[in-house]
Amino acid sequence: MNIKGKKAGSINSSDNPDKELQAFGAYPVNANQVYFRIPFRFLKSHVERKIDAWSAVEQAGISAVGLKIEAEAASDLCARDFGETIMPETRQGEGAVIRVDATRSDIWIKVSAEQRISTGGASGILAYLDNSFKSMDRPIYKYLQKEDGLYAYPNENNEWAPVLRGYLGIDAGSISINSAFVDQTGIVLETDYTLTEGDVLNNIKKSIARVAASIPRNAEIAGTGVTGSGHEIARAVVNADVYETELDAHAEAAIHMYPDAKVVFDIGGQDSKVLYISDGMLDDAGMNKKCGAGTGAFLNAQAARLGIPIEDFGRISLTAPKPYRFSSICTVFVGRDLIAEQAKGNTKENIIAGLHRSLAMNFFSTLGIDKKKLTSPVIFQGGVAANIGVTKALQDCIQEAKGSACEIIVPTHHDVMGAIGMALHARKIGIESTGFRGFENIAKIVSVFSECGKHKAVNCKSERICDIVKLFIGSRPVETLYACKEFYEISNDEEREEKSA
Repeated sequence: MNIKGKKAGSINSSDNPDKELQAFGAYPVNANQVYFRIPFRFLKSHVERKIDAWSAVEQAGISAVGLKIEAEAASDLCARDFGETIMPETRQGEGAVIRVDATRSDIWIKVSAEQRISTGGASGILAYLDNSFKSMDRPIYKYLQKEDGLYAYPNENNEWAPVLRGYLGIDAGSISINSAFVDQTGIVLETDYTLTEGDVLNNIKKSIARVAASIPRNAEIAGTGVTGSGHEIARAVVNADVYETELDAHAEAAIHMYPDAKVVFDIGGQDSKVLYISDGMLDDAGMNKKCGAGTGAFLNAQAARLGIPIEDFGRISLTAPKPYRFSSICTVFVGRDLIAEQAKGNTKENIIAGLHRSLAMNFFSTLGIDKKKLTSPVIFQGGVAANIGVTKALQDCIQEAKGSACEIIVPTHHDVMGAIGMALHARKIGIESTGFRGFENIAKIVSVFSECGKHKAVNCKSERICDIVKLFIGSRPVETLYACKEFYEISNDEEREEKSA
């Protein structure tokens, strides 16, 4: 679909070309702008998600105020930027412009006016859109920029609710720290992917700060959940309400988005998982943390060896006329064969396609994928799911194992599903009163590493003195991590004695 109208560039009123309208940003930049956000539903493909969302926009009647749509190939809808359309009222001197943008998770209807939109001529356009959108039978959010910051209002019962309640999930892993904000209806509104880089505490804070910067001022955190190898420090940082294993967190997100799913493949930077779902619950699972050849680290290493950006690896693999079949699925022997094939003059396309197949075969072998349980759709998540070459290689392995194909779906937020799962879990259990510290307090947290000073008092039998991590907000201690039970008991006794003195 193409939207007819003015091309991207400066935005001027057609009646007064010298009078420039406000430029569009990711969010409204001032009181002259109002944005409407329509999240995609959890459909199979990105094209389907956009078409579904745009159909809702059309049904709301936006075309009645001048947005002209020309139906063409559905694939045209995949363009990130739909462009801009001058409204009929603009040509009559009303001074408003609408821009339609599509991100990986939403369609945005952006209205900008020459003057404050509540008083200018564009108020008629806004009133029409406002009434149309808030009565939609799907979640939609109205964004405004006020003097003290950004506000967002969800549609509830044909009105704009004054508060945006939601839940914060954190997946603190060895490769990345992922955070997600999910509202009370289960819509994923904000996510963040931050590399761990060996500094778990500060990058947990950084990831949370990035989500906080996108969350409107009228948002309320109703609960928090954490998972991942760094869940203990993540729990302490936010004072989390709930914790679940990585397997449960990833299953929670997949089941929420695709209730009919029976199998989940998850391939990350340093581990991989397979989840088997039955009756909407995690029934069985396998996890590989030992062999790197079935993870993203394997492809990253081979891309570096070949001098090709990892972002291009998947696309290149699909162009191979004859993918090379490596004799082993082990990283060491694959590297040996790669050098040999380069020396023979085999093409980089064939070699790269072979590397993707090797990863997929290692995944199947290491996790012992049960071909009897493979049914459509298979949900493929984790950072590696962005690689279309791996998706194709997994499809080929399924075909060979079963003798028939299975559909593979890559979710919109495939790279942060653990964080989403924890936010959804916090939402599901119904937290009465959250222990969330607040974004400002989290930003102030600092850590102090020290050796245990109470090993003698607790009669410790360890051959070495344990390292203790203490978290402070300013000078106030808020948490002590990695200490033994006896340490906490004697600390509590000392604290009670101080209070009674």
